[in-house]
Amino acid sequence: MNTLLLLLSMMVLQESPGFPYPDFVLEYYPKTVMPGDTLYMKVVAKNPHDESIYIQDHFLLTTGSIRIWLRDTENQTQFLLFQGSPRQADPPPLRFVEIKPEASRIIHEMSINVPPLEDLNEPFWEKHLKNLSESQKEERLSLCISVIPHCVAYEREYERFHFQFTFETPLVLKLRPEKEMVLIRNWLENTPKELLPISSRGDNPIRKIPSGGRSTFPRIENILIKGEKARQDQFMRDDNRYPGHPNSPETWQSWQELEEGLTPSTMRDEIRLMRILMQYCDTDDVAVLNEFKDWFDGMNEVQRTVLVKSLRDQASATYVGAADYDKKFFPPLLEVYKTIREYDVVPVLESNIKSLQDRGIIE
Repeated sequence: MNTLLLLLSMMVLQESPGFPYPDFVLEYYPKTVMPGDTLYMKVVAKNPHDESIYIQDHFLLTTGSIRIWLRDTENQTQFLLFQGSPRQADPPPLRFVEIKPEASRIIHEMSINVPPLEDLNEPFWEKHLKNLSESQKEERLSLCISVIPHCVAYEREYERFHFQFTFETPLVLKLRPEKEMVLIRNWLENTPKELLPISSRGDNPIRKIPSGGRSTFPRIENILIKGEKARQDQFMRDDNRYPGHPNSPETWQSWQELEEGLTPSTMRDEIRLMRILMQYCDTDDVAVLNEFKDWFDGMNEVQRTVLVKSLRDQASATYVGAADYDKKFFPPLLEVYKTIREYDVVPVLESNIKSLQDRGIIE
């Protein structure tokens, strides 16, 4: 696997004489994207020392501790922002986990659309899509990711260190076939503005928030499972609008028709995953699980790592509280996850282990 690993800079923000920092590695897929594609990423901390390192065990994507942006050859930038609430809740207390000598740990996995649907008309994207259309050549960008982790020295809380490291690595943008560009532009035009998020206020926004002064994103029952209405966000990352309401097909058969008409890409992969989840929940057909397993076996490792963790989270969230999620989807989503659970290598937070074991999600 030719995963490009490039660490350009690490900036220490506090004095830390003698403290053994980990080595950090970025892995991402794909290296070439089309508008609407999902970009999958994971950051790994490796311990090259002969003593243990202790690092925080979780990151929140909407607090600014992880930032993602693109830079073009003219040094113009465009941030890729994750969805969050207007008033960010206080993060849970920091917990630290051990990375033993010569061991490594995935410290975060994530995925995001390039670009988010609502950003298609941003000046950065208008310029590059116009260039692609006129030249029929690829556009070369830089993918930039900064992470601000906390470490403690030798598990002594009073020796906590706070630093930043930044990756910058190539990403190629190419044009989708014209009929698919027309399709995704129609998705944007057909989506009411009140359903599209906006950047949080300030000169340096760190997340997307609901528009129109709402405190939460709308949850709309826009698909059909066994003849009953259900919410797309129970099966698909809820900030993925390729497609979202009101453009989403209602049935898994219609999702399959959409899937089969698209160029191979991670946008199509996300639609295929949505179709598989809907189809299994609708039919309980074991052949769907077999198809899913075969597809997963041959998938790129970074994409697979991100998706299996997402499926673990979906199953867990579906189990918790009928006020927000319908528990009837928990059994089939659990079966889907179990089909590919062997590929789940993202560490489980110690505080979540027992609850996931009680639900049968992990062993």
